[in-house]
Amino acid sequence: MELRIAVIVSLLLGVILALIVLYQQNLKKKERTIHRLSSELQKYSKQLKDNEVLMAQNNESIQELQMQLSTQKASEQEAQLSLIKQLEEQNRQLNLANQNLQHQIEAHWKQLKSAPLKTPHLQELTTEMLRLKEREEALTGQLISTHPLVAELRSKPRFLQPEDFVRIATLVNEIYPHFTERLTDTFPNLTELDQQLCILIKLGFSVSQIAVFMAVSPSSVSQQKSRMKKRILQQKTDSFTEGETLDLWLHRF
Repeated sequence: MELRIAVIVSLLLGVILALIVLYQQNLKKKERTIHRLSSELQKYSKQLKDNEVLMAQNNESIQELQMQLSTQKASEQEAQLSLIKQLEEQNRQLNLANQNLQHQIEAHWKQLKSAPLKTPHLQELTTEMLRLKEREEALTGQLISTHPLVAELRSKPRFLQPEDFVRIATLVNEIYPHFTERLTDTFPNLTELDQQLCILIKLGFSVSQIAVFMAVSPSSVSQQKSRMKKRILQQKTDSFTEGETLDLWLHRF
């Protein structure tokens, strides 16, 4: 009897020890995963910051070159315009790279937040995530505002021809990948006029500017926005959060 009890106790101790070892192994595995995610998150954040610095430098150079154009001869302007285009293309590529980095950062962040263990730097990482998001939005706005056509339309609004909308649609899809395609696929009931309005709002143009672009009154633009919001809600009733405007919705779309 005593032997049987001793065997049972030994077996129980063995099971407990095995569970402890298994728990410790899982714990170490989770710690390694969290450490890896944190390290990669910091690496992506650094690369994103480096890209931001280069984009800011390029924007300054573009502005300086554009200011010099008016004082140069036609033969000199060609080389200057070519350099401006190169800098704009580099900024476009950097912006796309930053969007990809931001997606990677957000994916890693979700994994970190769902991890059972909390890292000691969780609050610090949270703050950094918010800063990165703010910087990304600021630089995207800067990239849009320095585009020659956008800069021209902001300073001297005019009626937009079909070829202007083609250029603007190309720009918005470069900065916000597949924006028009996603919009059309998600909301096929939107008209061509709706899509044009969405593009202009996405690029940050005001109601008064859009009114000039479309040769209508500002009140007509506001009415069209209201009708479009209704069409979007007909397609997807949960598209908007409570009190959310069309402009804010397009900002995050």
